[in-house]
Amino acid sequence: MYPEIWLPSDTEKGVKRHALVYFVCGNPGLIEYYTEFLNNIRGLLQTSEVETAYDIYGRNLLGFSDDDHEPFGEGNEPWDLEGQIEGIYDDVAAKRVRADGTAGKPYDFVVLMGHSVGSFICVEIFHRHMKSPDRAPHLNLKYGFLLFPTLTHIGKSPSGTKVESFRRVLPVLDNVAHIGARLILSVFTKGTLTWIVNKVMGFTPLTAEVTARWLKSRDGVHQAIHLGLSELEMIHEERWGEELWEVAEHDDDDQATPKFFLFYGREDHWVADWARDELIERRREHSERGGRTKIVVAEGDIPHAFCTKVVSSLAMARSAHDWIKEIDAGFTPRQEKE
Repeated sequence: MYPEIWLPSDTEKGVKRHALVYFVCGNPGLIEYYTEFLNNIRGLLQTSEVETAYDIYGRNLLGFSDDDHEPFGEGNEPWDLEGQIEGIYDDVAAKRVRADGTAGKPYDFVVLMGHSVGSFICVEIFHRHMKSPDRAPHLNLKYGFLLFPTLTHIGKSPSGTKVESFRRVLPVLDNVAHIGARLILSVFTKGTLTWIVNKVMGFTPLTAEVTARWLKSRDGVHQAIHLGLSELEMIHEERWGEELWEVAEHDDDDQATPKFFLFYGREDHWVADWARDELIERRREHSERGGRTKIVVAEGDIPHAFCTKVVSSLAMARSAHDWIKEIDAGFTPRQEKE
């Protein structure tokens, strides 16, 4: 099995809709990194006046739990970015309202929320669902919350440029990086790694322990490196047409085009400033023609790895909570079809 976080709504009475906020991790794809963040959103919602019951769910990306697959090796490679997109899409489509411990009806609508490459996965799921709605006709993808999104040119970001330089100098890096990492990590105990990540890197005790457990796992580092390299291969020019961002003429059916909220950090080592600015400008021009994209550029110093800090997790949760309140206030129920 894989770790997951399930935070059901406790406001069932008097609500008009039942929605799912489905969270997609960044890389490394460990949902426990986001425990504080998602719990904060749950807590904020409990004190809000909303007309929708929002369940919150998140899980590890594929391959990051040793128990969810056979050991990686010849003929059994880790999941690449394409595999993650397809696997998470299937998982989102399989989610149902849980009633009395059993899976019931489909959700009235789903909010996909992703961090870093998780944002790319979210947008690609929206795109594939828009192109082939018959794949999951019950699935009403309504909104996308994209946190520190790596949507274009990840290889030209400050960190991506460094990785690409290493790959040019050492062409065999793709095949041996995980082996070298495992040899280096074998020198340290889990307790030592936890101390280093907590005291030196400043992670919270929980996220430090999660990091150490991942670093000492059988396949976790291999999966992270394999996924990261496939991100460099897949995330280049913007790959979605403007129809993805356009509002439907009549927003009253299952396939209404979603509204996206984007949160960018002021400085982000995984996002090239010029690539961010170009995407923001394209969305700004598009919004002037009637699009439904909302761009939020952080004014504070929230880091890309916000989930590793208590204060940053709370600040990011407040932003996500504000977005939920906004969509709840403006939600128009779908018209009944004759």
